Amino acid sequence: MDFSLINALILMAAGLGAGLVAGFAGVGGGIVMVPVLLELFRAWGLPQDVVVQASMATSLTVGVFSTGSAAWRHQKHQRVLWRLVVPVVPASMLGSWLGSQLASQADGRVLQAGLACVLLFASWRLVTQREPGGDGDGVPRKSLVLWAVIGFCVGLFAGLSGLAGGVVLIPALALVGKVPGRFLAGTSAGVIMFTALAGSLGYMRYGPDFGALGDGFLGFVNLPAAACLAVTAIPMAQVGARLNKRTSGVWFRRVFGGLMVVVVVRLLTTLG
Repeated sequence: MDFSLINALILMAAGLGAGLVAGFAGVGGGIVMVPVLLELFRAWGLPQDVVVQASMATSLTVGVFSTGSAAWRHQKHQRVLWRLVVPVVPASMLGSWLGSQLASQADGRVLQAGLACVLLFASWRLVTQREPGGDGDGVPRKSLVLWAVIGFCVGLFAGLSGLAGGVVLIPALALVGKVPGRFLAGTSAGVIMFTALAGSLGYMRYGPDFGALGDGFLGFVNLPAAACLAVTAIPMAQVGARLNKRTSGVWFRRVFGGLMVVVVVRLLTTLG
């Protein structure tokens, strides 16, 4: 594989976009990173049967740091609902670990198509549903079991898609939890940094032996590529979080709804 200066610069540029998305939307930035990694890994001559897993695994690894940076900034703005983060995280980590194990061994094309349909519906609901009101956090109490189920589904999606799970968690927080828009990105980032960590470790654990895919690979994770992405994604996530604070909840929901359409397109165009 040719890890040239040009490739490093491409990855750093992608990290800028991924970090901005991570900070603004509370997702891992995989919708930017995975398509770029797919093209680069194919150009490097990585075996076709592992290109998708390597792209997802490397994206999740970077997502740990981009969402961690975003969560820190959102917490500074007091926009993280930790009482929702705590019950969701354990189940989401379990689901992400399991998802990474399944993705390491299975063809997820049918699952991707089904998820694309679900996300398209969720995008429409997110844009059209009215914003919860109130001066507080405006979040009604929900069963811990319900949040655990949601967390597991979010984690499973993250492990199977490499998108860290925010694209599933955000609609769940808004539509099921009735979380106001101003708390969505921060609360999602607080969950997703742990979800991405579990998935990333799973891809390292269930992937090929160290170096089997070439220099720099730990399981399915390409460490040099992850480093190039992270070096720009981490600071850019701060910018995205600041931008989120200046955006109304209604506009956030609309922008994120449009972002999810991009995710649907990505899922459908990578089925082959």
